[in-house]
Amino acid sequence: MTDAIILAAGNSKRFGKDNKLFTDFNSTLLITHVVSEICKSKLRNIIVITGKDHVKINKLLKKFRVQVIKNLRFNEGINSSISLGIKKLPRNSLSTMICLADMPLLKSEDYNSMVQFEEKFRNKSKIIVPHNKTTRGNPVIFGKDYFNTLVNLVGDHGGKKILEKNRDVIYYNTNSEGFYFDVDTQKDLTKLKNN
Repeated sequence: MTDAIILAAGNSKRFGKDNKLFTDFNSTLLITHVVSEICKSKLRNIIVITGKDHVKINKLLKKFRVQVIKNLRFNEGINSSISLGIKKLPRNSLSTMICLADMPLLKSEDYNSMVQFEEKFRNKSKIIVPHNKTTRGNPVIFGKDYFNTLVNLVGDHGGKKILEKNRDVIYYNTNSEGFYFDVDTQKDLTKLKNN
């Protein structure tokens, strides 16, 4: 079974003064919408990594089957959140899906289809990446063999450096827009609401 780490510790610098995760979307907040879809999927253990807005996010997510953990080093960048999430996975975890909390177009079916695709590859040294012939998307699934590398990442590049250096990348070919759209700016939010 595949576990999930949801990254929700960012500062939303490009979005403006407010945290984008608290933006209204489909009669709820962006963060609760995204977490709800992930929780409806077949993903096993779900860990949400938060930052400065930990208290508010923790309160919002009480009703979901998630473990919410505050990253005290969130200012060090996304890699500190990935590292913390990996450390909190159960010992028997064979793979984890690194999810972004700002990808509202993904549905539980999208997560499930990616997990089903991953199950075809039994090796622990796999990396599964959504791809539409021109663009790599998110989330990304890393097999257990990459957990140590992920724990030791520093900076703000996420798993990109691992993807660039690696031959174990398996592309999950999909044209589903949700894998390639995240909310980073007010312009993204406008585009989302006009969809």
